[in-house]
Amino acid sequence: VFSAQCVGTGAKCGVQETADRYDGRCVMSWLVDNANTFYILLGMIAAGLLLIWRNNRQSKYFGFTAGVLVVIGLVWLLTQFHVSDRKQLENNVKAMRDAVVARKVDDLFKHISKDFRYKGLGRDLMYAGVKRAMETHKINDVGITSFSVDEVSRAKKFAKTTFRVSASVDRDILFITQADFALEGDQWKLITLRFYNPVTQDQELELPGLQ
Repeated sequence: VFSAQCVGTGAKCGVQETADRYDGRCVMSWLVDNANTFYILLGMIAAGLLLIWRNNRQSKYFGFTAGVLVVIGLVWLLTQFHVSDRKQLENNVKAMRDAVVARKVDDLFKHISKDFRYKGLGRDLMYAGVKRAMETHKINDVGITSFSVDEVSRAKKFAKTTFRVSASVDRDILFITQADFALEGDQWKLITLRFYNPVTQDQELELPGLQ
């Protein structure tokens, strides 16, 4: 007996032998994460079937077209009700970005793990440092681009993401961020961060605003 397990970017499903259990979460997450690809492929199939129907007027092809459109609708409904791990990670990063811009330190730390560590600082010390930085520095805007999930595993309760950050904090800055998350309950919480020079991409930087 086999079950689907999410690996890699969250858009891939690997097969792992288990004891009489099938976990469909990965399949649903895979569909949600690749919904746009499905829309394009199914749309092309529907258009082709519709052209065949227009040429020969055989009702079965019209029925096939309708069936494909129903599948597209079902995929869309799935995207509205199922939040994949990848989507939750992206939503959490954007929520933290919004909290930083709004200077709402408590909202920011809703997404930070109790086991958070950064350069020897635990969660409480980081909270104090971030609060002080928000009060001291002028934060005009923070942009998140090129978001990707490099690794996600519910079995290991671990996820790794990478994204570019452009920010206006007293001055304009740009850096690459690697953020690791831990699964606590059903929520992904930030456990550590690493910042890199966007040019060399191997030179680690200190957390902006906390020096």
